[in-house]
Amino acid sequence: MKCLLISLQANAYVAGLKYIAAQVRARGHDAKILLLPGYLEPELHPAIEDFIRDYDPDLTGISLMSIEFYSAKNLSYLLREKFQTPIIWGGVHAIVKPEECIKYADYICYGEGENTVVSLLDHFRDKGKDLVPALPNIWIRHNETVIKQDAAPPIAELDHLPYQEYLPQYYYGFHNNKIYNFASAPRLFRKYALYGGTCHMMITTRGCPFNCGYCANASLVSVYGRKVRERSVENCIEELKEVRKDDFVLYINFQDDCFFVHNKEWIKRFCEEYKKHINLPFIVRAIPTMLDKEKLSLLKDAGLSIVVMGVQSGSDHVNFNIYDRKVPFATVKNAAVLISEFKAVPYYEMIVDNPYETEENMMETISAMSRLTRPYTISLAHLTFFPGTPLTQKALDDKIINPEAYLNRYMVDIDYTYLNKLLYITPYIPKSFINLLNRPSKSRNLTHSLLTHVLFFIIKRTVEPAVYMFLIARSLNYNMNQVIRTFSGYWRSALSKLLFNYLSKSDLQYSKKLTYFRKHRPSLFESDPHITEK
Repeated sequence: MKCLLISLQANAYVAGLKYIAAQVRARGHDAKILLLPGYLEPELHPAIEDFIRDYDPDLTGISLMSIEFYSAKNLSYLLREKFQTPIIWGGVHAIVKPEECIKYADYICYGEGENTVVSLLDHFRDKGKDLVPALPNIWIRHNETVIKQDAAPPIAELDHLPYQEYLPQYYYGFHNNKIYNFASAPRLFRKYALYGGTCHMMITTRGCPFNCGYCANASLVSVYGRKVRERSVENCIEELKEVRKDDFVLYINFQDDCFFVHNKEWIKRFCEEYKKHINLPFIVRAIPTMLDKEKLSLLKDAGLSIVVMGVQSGSDHVNFNIYDRKVPFATVKNAAVLISEFKAVPYYEMIVDNPYETEENMMETISAMSRLTRPYTISLAHLTFFPGTPLTQKALDDKIINPEAYLNRYMVDIDYTYLNKLLYITPYIPKSFINLLNRPSKSRNLTHSLLTHVLFFIIKRTVEPAVYMFLIARSLNYNMNQVIRTFSGYWRSALSKLLFNYLSKSDLQYSKKLTYFRKHRPSLFESDPHITEK
């Protein structure tokens, strides 16, 4: 049996689909991955139609984040006009909003997809497509009735799954009205890959030890549970050995919610094997309260370059009482000292545009961030109210949000308010300037606004890139060969960040398409009639 797995996101990072495709192929079926970046069109392009017709899949899977909901809905309509192939939706949005998604797909994967998709293909092969499958993790739309099957327990032994490849032979992309095999056109793959394809994106665990009130994980724990599952060191190194064969890979980017969830014995063993067999710079994510000096020392010695750490707010009131994130800012300060001590690149993530955050809270955040050990870099994200989270439910009860706003706006598409701009430039200006500018609206004048705007414009285009380059060079111990290769590979992502404020050109085009379709094809944004549940 053959399965076509489609991603609609703008970049080529499709780890979830790679895992599913690898499992499908390991279990005796065939799979291809097709990237249709930001595809939202009134008709199915002939090149896409020909590709699908030639492959003739038995099952088409569409993976979607929330921002891709309308494009997934539209694509499903277009596919049904041309093909009779059953469609299954999966991904984060299918789990957090299954009742909505099942209206437009034949099946919903309500959980991890590796074994679920294989089981469905086995069912098609052994019992045919007409018999309704009784399989865990699957919701079925049959004769306008929804049948909800029981959830399967999360995959306990992650080592039993085949690992994802950096650039599989079965990965294709739609570019300039043609379908290309990315493995045969690696330069094209790098055009769509994050960081110019210089990073291999990898996970060593599944799950997050936290349950923050704003995070989609708050919805996912009902499916996956709270236990963090981990791969063995040997399993991770075997994946990386294969990745290491591609000379274009300069970095390993570990996407775990918190790499420091591994115990010291695991990290010590990992670092020994990593230095011996891989020996590339790498990136990890950290939660401030879980950062550990001994672990950090081991990781830095093994090649740690960048630490991405969620701070979210400098106000303990906001973190504790609004975000339900029990991370005192004092632990952020301690973690920042450690990261600086080991000369890794500190990259701190913040949430802005929070309707529950007062001007005083925001000023407190700016003041707190100004006291962190410098130099460091920062990113801002718009607070997105994902369905099923405690914070979203509160905002709905308080009637302060549009229930569908999360479907139309990227998290990095922030409001460029006075205080947001000031927070963004806080790592790069003297504290005396911050104290001068960090004031409530009632006490600001034209000079404050003009100075903040000018500083933001200049810093974003000069100082910030320079600081980032210095931090990278320092983290690589000023190894000029590695520094030059890193920046030559990163230039495309850096240019995109500079020109488009973190949104890529494809993201901006997709936003415009959403606006156009809302005006000229409003039916796409209307809900289908209610279907019966069973």
